[in-house]
Amino acid sequence: MEFLNLVNMANAAVKSNKIQEAIKLFDSALKLNPTSFEVCSKLGLLTFQAGDLDNSINYFKKTLLLDPKSSLGYSNLGLIYSKLNNQDLALENYLKAHEIDPKNFIVNYNLANHFFSNNDDKNAEKYYQLSIELNPQHFYPYNNLFQLYDRSNNLEKLGEIFNNILKLFGRSSQVQFLEGTLEFKKKNYKKTINIFKSLEFDKNDYQKSVLITNILAKCYDHVGSYSEAYKYYSLSNKITENTFKNKYNKNEFNDRVSKRLSSIIDVETGLFVDNEIYDKRSDPVFLIGFPRSGTTLLDTILRTHKSIEVIEEKLLVEDLMNQLNNYINNNLLNLNSINKNVIKQLRDLYFKKREDFVSYKNNSIIVDKLPLNIVYTAELNKIFPNAKFIFALRNPYDVVLSCFMQPFLPNDAMSNFYNLKDASNFYDLIMNLWDKYQQNLNLNLQIIKYEDVVNDFDSSIKKLLKFLDVEWTNDVRNFYLTASKRGIINTPSYNQVNKPIYKDSISRWKNYSDKFSDIDFKLKKWVKKFNY
Repeated sequence: MEFLNLVNMANAAVKSNKIQEAIKLFDSALKLNPTSFEVCSKLGLLTFQAGDLDNSINYFKKTLLLDPKSSLGYSNLGLIYSKLNNQDLALENYLKAHEIDPKNFIVNYNLANHFFSNNDDKNAEKYYQLSIELNPQHFYPYNNLFQLYDRSNNLEKLGEIFNNILKLFGRSSQVQFLEGTLEFKKKNYKKTINIFKSLEFDKNDYQKSVLITNILAKCYDHVGSYSEAYKYYSLSNKITENTFKNKYNKNEFNDRVSKRLSSIIDVETGLFVDNEIYDKRSDPVFLIGFPRSGTTLLDTILRTHKSIEVIEEKLLVEDLMNQLNNYINNNLLNLNSINKNVIKQLRDLYFKKREDFVSYKNNSIIVDKLPLNIVYTAELNKIFPNAKFIFALRNPYDVVLSCFMQPFLPNDAMSNFYNLKDASNFYDLIMNLWDKYQQNLNLNLQIIKYEDVVNDFDSSIKKLLKFLDVEWTNDVRNFYLTASKRGIINTPSYNQVNKPIYKDSISRWKNYSDKFSDIDFKLKKWVKKFNY
């Protein structure tokens, strides 16, 4: 009787959204009846909801001891391990759940979400389709398939899935949002504006608010209404800034950059020269530059070559720098005295982690692409003295404008792009650091301008391939076909690199020249420096 009372009280607490109270009551009930599968499962779900992932794991493991054939027990463990970013364990549990109950809608849907979040679009599509077969009236598998086809630039399938959604669910606000996204993808910009301007949605939905305002801005830009475009870009950025102002702070990142700039500002040329041969492994190629400088375009061109593989925007270098900072404390001058055994350990760490992202072990060239790794050029040159650096360059005005226009995933560094003034200051800071690197480091460097790639593709890419010691192949001209086959591309440029070279992005800033009037002085010196 006492057990049932506790369970009833706990269920009532759940209905009142008193999660911690419900957890205590269910825990007391479980002590009275340790073999209650139902209570164990509810405790697993509630502790997961409360963010207590360790206890959630323990409760779900206990449910599996009570019922080893519980597919939802394994599926829920998969969710927790995904949350903990242990994707191997997540997949292992999802697959166990599917093996036990392959006809379970939730199991298939969770498995599809796992593949989607890990960029396996083929398997994601397969399991979303299975989810739809099992529960044709559930909206979210359709919605997620729509997002998958959007991200993979599959316009034909995008239209097909939208038509199915419209037939099944009518023109609700959710469906209208998808309709506006589809029309934007089809370049029907005025129609997109009409849909989104009339769309009623929850303004507290951060992601939807940012997407709608940013797409509206892009549409106004495409139809030549630049003042309206600027207004909506600013609004989109303000939504992100207000949402994450207590979580991310641009000053955190900028102060670190300023500190390293100060530490080398008066040093002599040739600092950190190191001709040591640490091992027989080939040092990496690093593709760096300011964000929106054409690194994704270069990435896509290079990976078209059969002898080149590109690792796309993984935190390999950031992890390395976190380890290295234990020895240099963000002071670059300390690189001069770092122990060679430490360098060997750091190299081992990098190459070991890199193996997880290398698909073709026999590729002769592996390019590590993440634009803001430019900040760590000194350390990378020290740890990998035979590394090659590809520096992507683009007109400073176009770069700053493009960063302002792009709804980046928020973090400390990206918090510089909410307005043109901050973006210009950040560009100036990064390029001042880069300028000092060039003066003081012996870099094996190839600078490649975005505009040269656009205006004289063959000449600029031939130079780049020669720098990488690989032969020219005509396949690289069809880089956009490679992009189409890649499926999901993990950069803000995913919807731009699956088409032939276009020139619309060159001198785009002139449409917004009046917005640069107060910050011209920050960028003019770099325009002159880089011969624009």
